[in-house]
Amino acid sequence: MKIWLLNDYNHSKYSFFRDLCSDFSRETGINIEMEIKSKENLWNSMFNFFERPEEKPADIIEIPHQWTSLMTKLGLALPLDLIMKDPEKMDFFPFLKKGMIFEFSQRMYSVPIYFEIICLYYRKDMVLEVFSRSEMDELKWEDFLRLCESLSKKYKRKDYYPLDNTNISGYITSDDILVSVMNRSEGYFSSDNTALNLHKDEVILSFLEYIELARKKYIPLFEENFYDIGFIKKALSSMAFSFRRDFLDMDGMEVTRFPDVMRKNELARSFNFMFFSGADEIDEIKAFMDWFYKQSNILKLSKTLKTFSPFKSDMDKLLTKKEISFFDKIMEKSSLIPNNVVYPSFERMTDEALKEICIKIVNNEYDENEFKDKIMEIKALTEYLISSY
Repeated sequence: MKIWLLNDYNHSKYSFFRDLCSDFSRETGINIEMEIKSKENLWNSMFNFFERPEEKPADIIEIPHQWTSLMTKLGLALPLDLIMKDPEKMDFFPFLKKGMIFEFSQRMYSVPIYFEIICLYYRKDMVLEVFSRSEMDELKWEDFLRLCESLSKKYKRKDYYPLDNTNISGYITSDDILVSVMNRSEGYFSSDNTALNLHKDEVILSFLEYIELARKKYIPLFEENFYDIGFIKKALSSMAFSFRRDFLDMDGMEVTRFPDVMRKNELARSFNFMFFSGADEIDEIKAFMDWFYKQSNILKLSKTLKTFSPFKSDMDKLLTKKEISFFDKIMEKSSLIPNNVVYPSFERMTDEALKEICIKIVNNEYDENEFKDKIMEIKALTEYLISSY
């Protein structure tokens, strides 16, 4: 049996699954081959199967939740109820279920192993010299920009950026900008997923505002310190947007919501297991999931990665009382990155465009009109895909 896992900056993830697979094999005699893949590599591996059917995907595959509908549409995912008993009865946070189903039905095709929510983390010793705690608790986007400017003026040291970049890629991605877009609109897609909102002034403004963080050198691009939270630790940054809770392990850190304009929801993303429809040994997959998918294992994984368990009842085992009082309110308003059939393709195109823009910013070649044209091209291509599906 094969398992494909997404790569991760936290190497403890690999150790967790390596030990888990070893224990399972020792107890059952079923051997597991584990392979680590980047999102790009995973995407290519899934689509290569259509050209080279002998190169089958793994039996169990970790995917971003927003791939669920596409993988199902392509016929690559097994229904979850063929693998796990009564998945719809599991005590998950309700918003996670939208990432488990096929867009055009309520049947489930993937199951979350952990999820993340983007928040703003900050060093109290640096930020509270400029803004009060109450201002940070109710931070608006315009106030956040003013805070970045104030911090830049206050800490005039080499390589200082007010905001650390927590992306493993080193550039700005569609996940980062989506929460900014949610500040003024329903998101990238219309509510019925039949069109994109990229032509709307408020959406374009949200893109440009976030990109300005890099242009004004409020956030670094393509730097190396991310892997050990280096900028924050060395006081070369005072804040960071992060989907994970790593920063709360550091002394003197605090958390608040992503700066608001008129946002209704908080942005979450989950990482799920899907099961390859062409797997030879379904019984082995079922045996592994029956053995692995216990609340104790999922909780341990979330503790390891500093993420969240999909089980609501794990909150008090995972967080301190203070953290629960904050994140409880966040969970109540959380919504997932859209899980529609064309979203992964849209995401890939947008991420590539943002990567190109970030490179141009670094090289002082950024052209706002050129970027707007690229966004309109992505809108047209994505809406063509919508009509094709």
